[in-house]
Amino acid sequence: MRAIDRNAWSPEERDEYEELLAEVVNATTDTAERLNLLEERLADAQQAHRPWAFSVARQCQRFGLGKEISRFQDRNRALVSFEGRLLSMPQVQSRRVEVAGEVTFQRELIVLWSWEELRSKRREAIRASETYSAKVGHYDRLLALEEKAPGTATPAEAADQLGLDLDEYLGSAA
Repeated sequence: MRAIDRNAWSPEERDEYEELLAEVVNATTDTAERLNLLEERLADAQQAHRPWAFSVARQCQRFGLGKEISRFQDRNRALVSFEGRLLSMPQVQSRRVEVAGEVTFQRELIVLWSWEELRSKRREAIRASETYSAKVGHYDRLLALEEKAPGTATPAEAADQLGLDLDEYLGSAA
């Protein structure tokens, strides 16, 4: 699944789409409501014959269709023993391939992958685990504020009570 090619749009089209996204995000924090609103605004933009709207709609539809295919394939599982636990893992996984000079992704039985493809997927998983570790560190820094400002309900409230700038606090050494 390729990302939407915003470079093909005029600066005005990019701005219009960014404004639409900002409007949707600022309207509510409820994901279902945001999806409904985006769907409505996108339909309005298509009705108004905005070229970018057709591009966005097509890419979103393709992304959703790809997720449906993945969900179907993920039902095919293999039991894998790891560190004393028996884990259920999908037998079909996505791998990065180059076709006619263009990078794309294919989902295929992992047991058919080459050794190098498996090593590459392993490196990708390690990078992903490092991202998760960073997220845990972020949560830990925020949770540390609860101890410094007991009785507060949120990190923002704790930072306010402590006179801290949250961005500076999060960026400083623990």
